[in-house]
Amino acid sequence: MINSLSGKVASSRSWAIGVGIGAAVLAGLLLLVYLNRYRDSVNGETAPTPVLVAKALIVKGTSGTVIAGKELYQGASIPNKDVKVGAIADPAYLSGRVAAADILPGQQFTTADFSTETTSLVKTRITGVQRGISISVDNVHGSTAQIQAGDHIDIYIALGAKSNGQQIVKLFRPNVYVLSSPNSTNPGSDGVTQTSTETEGPFVLRVDSKDAADFAYAADNTQFWFVVRPQAGAKPTKQDVASIQTIVR
Repeated sequence: MINSLSGKVASSRSWAIGVGIGAAVLAGLLLLVYLNRYRDSVNGETAPTPVLVAKALIVKGTSGTVIAGKELYQGASIPNKDVKVGAIADPAYLSGRVAAADILPGQQFTTADFSTETTSLVKTRITGVQRGISISVDNVHGSTAQIQAGDHIDIYIALGAKSNGQQIVKLFRPNVYVLSSPNSTNPGSDGVTQTSTETEGPFVLRVDSKDAADFAYAADNTQFWFVVRPQAGAKPTKQDVASIQTIVR
């Protein structure tokens, strides 16, 4: 009987030892899984993530075209834990959108910062030294019925009096961008065509601030001729002056 009792005790000890070993192995596996998950979590939080950030102040209403054209943003790589919700990494997202609020230098671009509403307001499509100047249709000759916002034109002016034959026509400014046209359709802030309610009105041209006074003077004292340029592949326009002498020679 003693032998039988000894055997039972030994068996119980073996079973307890086996259970202990199994529990230790299981605890080790759980610890390993936890450590792996913790490491992945830490690595995920610190993983470099690409975002776009503002290089300069971007005011509310600025179009994506201006932001991209003037390189008002730059790419950055920051830890994933610091990335804002809705962060933008692809510059293509800016197309067809405008800034919905002021964006400060160094601020991440997020989807909440941009609106899908396009705008035809001139001030959203100029920046820096660019200005928009209105030119009355009454002062313009040329293919005005074909000129739409977004076109590029060469501008010629007529100088002098017709009565004595001393009038000349010369190139005033080449490759001028048309911001707004009195014709029936106008592109919005990023070239999205919008129907205009105006059937007449001025052309609005994009000029540098240093040229604004020259345009204003020429508009009041000369006759403009608008000449349409090709959409692509336009060659530089040569400086040229025409008078009665040049056309009859």
